[in-house]
Amino acid sequence: MTLNDIRKKSGLLLIVIGAGMLGFIFMDLMNSGTSLFQKEQNTLLQIDGDKLTFTNFEKELEENINIKFLSNLGTVNITESQRNTERDLLWDQKMKEILFIEKFEDSGIDVGVDETWDLISGEITGNQAPLFGYFFRDQTESGQWNQYSPELIKEWIDMGVDNPQWFRYLFFEKNTTRDRAFLKYYNAVKKGIYATAQDAKTYYTHQTQSMNGKYMYIACDNSVSGFDPSEKEIKQYYKNNKENFSNSPHRKITYFIFDLLASNEDRTRILQEMKELILDQSVFNKRLNQEEIELGFMNTDNLKNFISEHGDNRYEVNMFSQEEFNKIEDTQDVSNGIIHPYISDELCTMGRIINQDSDSVGVVYLEREIYASDQTLNEIYSQVFEFIDKNKIIIDIKKVSEDINNKPRTVTLEKMDESVPGLGVSRQIVRWAFNSETNLNETNFFDLQDQYIVAFVSQISEEETKPISEVYDEIVMDLRKHNISKKFSNDISQSESASFNDLAKEFGVTVKNVSQLRMNSDIFGNEGYNPAVVGAFFAAQSEKISSPFIGENVVFVFYKETNGGINYPSEFSRYQALVERTNHATIDLSLVELLKEDKNIIDNRFNFY
Repeated sequence: MTLNDIRKKSGLLLIVIGAGMLGFIFMDLMNSGTSLFQKEQNTLLQIDGDKLTFTNFEKELEENINIKFLSNLGTVNITESQRNTERDLLWDQKMKEILFIEKFEDSGIDVGVDETWDLISGEITGNQAPLFGYFFRDQTESGQWNQYSPELIKEWIDMGVDNPQWFRYLFFEKNTTRDRAFLKYYNAVKKGIYATAQDAKTYYTHQTQSMNGKYMYIACDNSVSGFDPSEKEIKQYYKNNKENFSNSPHRKITYFIFDLLASNEDRTRILQEMKELILDQSVFNKRLNQEEIELGFMNTDNLKNFISEHGDNRYEVNMFSQEEFNKIEDTQDVSNGIIHPYISDELCTMGRIINQDSDSVGVVYLEREIYASDQTLNEIYSQVFEFIDKNKIIIDIKKVSEDINNKPRTVTLEKMDESVPGLGVSRQIVRWAFNSETNLNETNFFDLQDQYIVAFVSQISEEETKPISEVYDEIVMDLRKHNISKKFSNDISQSESASFNDLAKEFGVTVKNVSQLRMNSDIFGNEGYNPAVVGAFFAAQSEKISSPFIGENVVFVFYKETNGGINYPSEFSRYQALVERTNHATIDLSLVELLKEDKNIIDNRFNFY
C-alpha cells in the first residue's frame, strides 16, 4: 500500500467539507447593522466569566453539519429535525467544554502531543482511535482490515490542505482529543469513589435480607373530615417553606383549534366529481379540431395511469374472498363491475372489479382525499378573524367557549420547549408566548398545516418562587397529612389495645400481611409501587407497633417481625466491584449536572432560536 493508494482512496469518501459554506448564514445579519451582534446581545451562553457567542456557535454548527451530512455530490440534505438534533448535541458539548476547562487546569489533566499521535496512529500502545480507521485502513478481499504503518499515516497527514480529507481529519482529531480529556477526568473522579467492604456488606444485606410482618392503613382522603388547615396556617407554611416552591419561568397558554375541514358542499362536490369519472366522456381536441372519447374508470385499458392521473393513491390489486366481497356488496352500491363512490375516513373511494371467480375477487380502488375548498377555507378564515375581532382580550374563557361551541385547551410551556401539547412541533407559538411584547389574555392567530389556532397567554410566571395560588392545594394536602399524622400518632400512643390486631379493630381497618420483603424492592405488599413505604417498614423497630407513616392519601402502621438472619459470604470483593460499577454509572450520568450546581449559567438560546 503506497501513499498514492491512500490519496486515491481518500478521494472516494462520501463526506468532505465545503469551506465556502461555513459562513453564509451570517452574511446578511453581519452586514445589516443590526444590534443583534453587539457584544452583549451576541452572547448565547455564559458560565461565570466564560462566554459563547451565537456567531461562533453557528459557525461550528455549520462545520459539523457539513462534515456529517455533505454528500459526494456537494449537497447538504438535512431536515429541520436533524438540524435541531445537531444543535442540541453541540450545545451539550460546548456546555461540557466550558465546565471542564477549569477542572482540567485544577487537576493537570491534558492530552499531550504523544498521546494524540498514539490515538491517531496506534504507534505506542496499538490502540488507534476507531474513527481514524476510516482514513487509514482498508479491507482485503477476505474482509480483513489492513493497518497502515505509522510512517505511512504521517505522510498522509503531511499532505495537509492538499489532502481532500484534511478538514474532516482535523474535525475528528479535535473531537477525539477532547473526548479523551473528558474520559480521563471522568476516570480520575471514579478513582476517588471507593467502595469499602462495609458498603459491599450493606449492599448484600439489602439484596438478600427479607422481612415479614403486618401492616394496616387508614384512608386519609377527602372523605376524612376535621383536618383541613386554616388560612393562617396555609400562609405561614408558605412563608416558612418557600425554598420548596422554586419556580422555573413558564407560561400557560389557552388555545382554540379551528380545523380546516371540508364542508358538506365540498364532500358533495368531490363525490360528484368521482361519479363523473366512471363513464367515458366526450372531449374536444383543439389541435385536431374534433370530438374524442376519453375512456372512464369503467372502460379504461390503462387503469394504472388512470389512477395516477385522477387519484391520490397508488395502483394496487386488493384480493377479497367471496365471503368478504359479499359484505362489500351489502354495504356499497356495486353494479357493472364498479363499486360506486362512497365517503369513509375522509376519503372518497370507488373500485373496479378486475377479476372474479368462485373463490375470490380482485378490486382496484381509486381514492381521493376529502379536502376543504378555497371557498370553505376563506369562510373558516373569516369566521376565525371575526372571532378574534370580537375577542381581542379573553377573560371569561367559559363564556367564550360556550358562545362558539369550541372547547379550549390550557397547557404549560417552558422557554426552550419545541412543541405545544396537543399541537406538536410549534416553536413559533412558544417564542410568541415568551415574547416580552406578548400581553396577558390578548388573542393571537397561528396558521398550522391543517388548523387555525387562536391562542392567548393566560398566565405568566417569572418569579423565583411559585405564587401561593399555584401551590395552595399542595400546601393544603401537606398540612392535612401533618394534622392527620399528628392525630393518629396521639391516638396510637394513647391506645390501650393489647395487640396490633386489636389496634386495627379500634380504627376499623383490616390487618394485612407482608412476607419476604426485601430492602431493594419497590413494591410493598398488595399496595403496588411504594418504595418509601418499603423503607419505612425496614426502619421500624422489630416487634413493636410503629409510628404512623403518611403515604399518598393513606396512613400506614407497621408491625415488623424479628430481623431475619443472613448467611454472609466469606469475602465481599465481588460485591465491592458491583457497588463501584453502580457508583461509576452514577458519575457518568450526573457529573455534568453536579458541576453546574455552583455556576452562574445564563442560557440565551431563546433569543436566537
